[in-house]
Amino acid sequence: MTKDYSKDRWVPKHLNTQIKKNDHFDFYWNNDNDKPSCIAFAKKGKNQLWWYRFKNVEQMNQHIDNALNNAKSREEEKAKRKALANKPHTLKVGDILYSSWGYDQTNIDYYKVVKLVGKNSVKIIKMSTATQSTDCASQDKATPADTVFDQAAIDDAVTKKVNGDDNSIKVRSWGVWARPWDGQPKYQTAWGYGH
Repeated sequence: MTKDYSKDRWVPKHLNTQIKKNDHFDFYWNNDNDKPSCIAFAKKGKNQLWWYRFKNVEQMNQHIDNALNNAKSREEEKAKRKALANKPHTLKVGDILYSSWGYDQTNIDYYKVVKLVGKNSVKIIKMSTATQSTDCASQDKATPADTVFDQAAIDDAVTKKVNGDDNSIKVRSWGVWARPWDGQPKYQTAWGYGH
């Protein structure tokens, strides 16, 4: 739950009339039809989102309506993405996923699905990677190595939630995702060029 910082706001004294109450923003204006001025805050936010002076009240209202429509669209899009992500996945035991990550180099990691957990999660184990040199000295082709896992390793496998929209799994906290492998070698930075 988001903390409510609205009590710590600084609202200019002349912007003393709250208008267009809604679930997304708080708007205050100066109640002056000739020189309308308005300030906006996120519902529980402390800092202003914007503070503008408008040519007329119609322009101010249009700006507020645009902000409300955009917030509603974002909310609908978020709900749609969440519904897609929560669809049951189609991964099977034995499927291989790969992730590509790195800042000044590219690393490829492979994972094997070793157990299905409910409709939305799987247990995965990181696989060894086999590399093959290419015509370019700075890159290798990486493929998953045949790895045999004993029951103890499978029991220690990591449980991950699967995004049902594309069968992807978040494997690192900083936003690295593993996706189903297409069977083709993936290019990574060669040893000595960043590894």
